[in-house]
Amino acid sequence: MKQMTLIEMDGFLKGKCIPRDLKVNETNAEYLVRKFAEAEAKISALSEDHQKAIESIKQADSAVKLAHEKFSAMAAENAGMKSFGDKLNEMHNDLNGEGTGIQGRAEVACQQVALEAAMEEFDAIKTPATDAFLAEVKTEARKEGAYFVANRMLAAWEAGFIDDTAKNAADIARMILTSTEFMANAPEGDFDRSFSDGVLEDIAEQLRKGVIQ
Repeated sequence: MKQMTLIEMDGFLKGKCIPRDLKVNETNAEYLVRKFAEAEAKISALSEDHQKAIESIKQADSAVKLAHEKFSAMAAENAGMKSFGDKLNEMHNDLNGEGTGIQGRAEVACQQVALEAAMEEFDAIKTPATDAFLAEVKTEARKEGAYFVANRMLAAWEAGFIDDTAKNAADIARMILTSTEFMANAPEGDFDRSFSDGVLEDIAEQLRKGVIQ
């Protein structure tokens, strides 16, 4: 129903006109109560949508701030490393060649020792923000790899290339997908394929010997 004009409302209240959506045997009072209830429901829904929009904006703002903090920390670390690296290059370029005589060779030796000490300091620089970001990226990439494996395995089973029961196929897929929950804290050795290669070699050997089928 479109919004009533003042004249239409006056005519409705005086019984001179009837709204199109007036129900059979519905009194004017019942009609108004129903329309007010519908309006309140719409207002409530709009209020909820508005609140959800505000929450979404807050979450997005928090995510942007967190990302800004991470990248700012990484930028500061990288700027520090670049500055230190530039100084090392300057020190290297300032070395006096091979030197001449005992004094020249002694100067070169001292400069070389200083440069090696500086290189050790450079190697000892900590970059926690950069390391954390790279670890996060690596973990997400590994998770996507697990999703890929589960998808390929189930697709192969559905196509009939894997001869096994539906329960076993589902159990294996769930095991692969569940593994993503432990990836962040798993040791690097768990991501090396050498273990799988070793087990596959053992299985192949047992198949050749007829121990298993």
